[in-house]
Amino acid sequence: MPRSWKSRITLIAVSIAMVAGSSSLAAQVSHGRNLSYSFHVGSAHPLGNLDSLSDANIHVDVDWTYRFGDLTPGTLLNAKLFVGLNQFTAETFASIPHPRWINLSLNAQVVTGPTATGLRGYVQGGGGLYWPKAGSSQAGFNVGLGAQIPISAPFSLEFGLDLHQIQTKPATRFYTVQLGVLFR
Repeated sequence: MPRSWKSRITLIAVSIAMVAGSSSLAAQVSHGRNLSYSFHVGSAHPLGNLDSLSDANIHVDVDWTYRFGDLTPGTLLNAKLFVGLNQFTAETFASIPHPRWINLSLNAQVVTGPTATGLRGYVQGGGGLYWPKAGSSQAGFNVGLGAQIPISAPFSLEFGLDLHQIQTKPATRFYTVQLGVLFR
């Protein structure tokens, strides 16, 4: 089976698992467990060498977050596992296929205490594997920041900016800007 099909099947399987598990996750969350999940949509913007060959396009990710507890009163420490799809549009003159990276990453996330309006900021970072449209996986890492805005229990809006670096030669870099819905 070609690698591109493996990547598509993996992304479809993860999506199905998220939808199928949503009712059981909601039940766990409503009983006070520390598990939540979210879905984000935004844009992926190339940097460096990737920018010279391509333009921005779509970013989508699904993540599962486990809350370990409070670092200080109101400040949370989380572990976040996420699967992301980062598509770029190849420049016309480059005559190459549109670059695409699928990543599986594990991050540590620190969420600050809420402001008077309920807004919570966060910083996160971690490593993972990145699969190109064609070829083998590469190690990489990401760092990010953003905020969560409660809308009504058990939902929050989450927006953020993440910087990704894939350990290719030369390094592949891009950033993503996204908006998501967080289910607790």
